[in-house]
Amino acid sequence: MSPILEISHIKKSFKHRIILNDISFNLQPGSVVALVGANGAGKTTLMNIILNLLPSDSGQVKAFSDHDWREITGVMMQDNLSLGRIKVKEIINLSRSYFKHPLPFQKLLSLSGLETLENNYMNQLSGGQKRRLAFALSLSGNPDILFLDEPTVGMDSNARHDFWQEISKLRESGKTIFVTSHYLEELENIADRFLILQNGVIAFDGSIQSLRNIQGNSLVEFDSKLNINTFSNFQSIISIDRLGQHFQIVTNDPNKLITSITPYLAAINNLQVKQTNLDTMLLNYQEGHDHD
Repeated sequence: MSPILEISHIKKSFKHRIILNDISFNLQPGSVVALVGANGAGKTTLMNIILNLLPSDSGQVKAFSDHDWREITGVMMQDNLSLGRIKVKEIINLSRSYFKHPLPFQKLLSLSGLETLENNYMNQLSGGQKRRLAFALSLSGNPDILFLDEPTVGMDSNARHDFWQEISKLRESGKTIFVTSHYLEELENIADRFLILQNGVIAFDGSIQSLRNIQGNSLVEFDSKLNINTFSNFQSIISIDRLGQHFQIVTNDPNKLITSITPYLAAINNLQVKQTNLDTMLLNYQEGHDHD
């Protein structure tokens, strides 16, 4: 399948500090690609360069479409648009007026969950409602590619769940979504592909299962009154945390770890072996590459 967008050899520095160093990847139609990394890694800088909001020092961004770039892209940035005396329905219809083939007004209200708020003024909206409005505005032109920068910040748990449900439907309809988020647990269930941005380069490009295969780690959890030092010297442990009486142990050999803790089973409850989550994998991956 041909890519819809190609990013080639992007470089960017600020005051002699290299932020992005030879970044290259492409986006395929109908995929959700998550860009993750530590604060200050350059995620927003890269997105701004792709959107032509910030010049790169070198490299290029190429879209493969017969339509104008502005017609095929929708953008939901971190900062909420905040205007005073304008209603939700007015700002949505104003945004729709800029495009040749906009989505219907009622469709945008439905997608963003704003059906009961169309007559509210923007300055009457909560932070989460403003994020939902930003989502509606990003979709107003019926874009082929949707760029989302921390899209669910300020939303409550129900709104976040509904948001990702709509993103899943958009992917199924053939839309391409490029997203950054600090809510990594949300990305685990939606993203087809992860790009880990670290030290100015794409340190990893692949699926979450590929990341698990590289690390080969599991998460062992249990409850116990035993001291953390009882387990901390076991050879198969990568990291160990205790919150109250709840233990979380990342291990590269769960069978060996279970064998090691068998003598203590009488003092252990609720023992579970899980796959490591994205937060843990990202932290372990970054620590491993920092030591390379």
